[in-house]
Amino acid sequence: MMDARVEAAGAAVLALSIWLAVDNTSFLLLTRVSDNASLEEFNHPSIMEQGAYVLIAAGGLVFLIGFLGCCGAAMESRTLLTLYGLLITVIFILEGTAGALAAVYKEEAKQELQNFLKFSLREYYSTPDQANSMTVAWNVVMSKSECCGVNNYTDFKLATLWQANKSSNAVMPEACCKLQGDPLNLVPKDSFCPSQPTAENSYYDKGCLARLHENTFYYLTPMLSVAICLGTLQLILITLSFYMCRAISKALK
Repeated sequence: MMDARVEAAGAAVLALSIWLAVDNTSFLLLTRVSDNASLEEFNHPSIMEQGAYVLIAAGGLVFLIGFLGCCGAAMESRTLLTLYGLLITVIFILEGTAGALAAVYKEEAKQELQNFLKFSLREYYSTPDQANSMTVAWNVVMSKSECCGVNNYTDFKLATLWQANKSSNAVMPEACCKLQGDPLNLVPKDSFCPSQPTAENSYYDKGCLARLHENTFYYLTPMLSVAICLGTLQLILITLSFYMCRAISKALK
């Protein structure tokens, strides 16, 4: 039963991803990020296609593993069941390795993330009228997460494109301000906010890196719970597959 569900889930993901790759135009009508014009780059078919190919690979792998389990159980094939058990074991080991590496290199990963965020802000962040995809991404993060820059508003002193295109008296972008209406429209409640930020009219001293850490810890418990449940399920499937192989071997003797 479990193998059938895994296979069905893999088939569903595979079918959806193939449709997305072949006919992304109609899919875009259902899954637009937003009708906001500034987010148009994220609705582009090429981005959807890249995601589709990743999903095709993932869906195909899940379908294959589920198929091996179902066929192995139905045909009482030791070969298929052994292959199924080995694949689940490999995935289990990879997951454990990834978790261990994440724990060991946590500080290095944090530093690399900070370096990347600072680089993207310094080299690519610009004003809304000169927005590129990185500018849009930063504006979405800052307006939705109520944060400003990597560490605080002073990061924008080094944002080359933004400094070249901003209004003369602005010290930070509108996305760092407390906004009215749709946050993606970037309309500050206080029109003086970009040039005279305070704790009352903005999030100028709240960095997005710290906010990201807060959100990570907030979701850490449910993520760990899911990981533990998934690992337990995989161990059960591994045990069952090799138990069936042993039972089949005994029956053939």
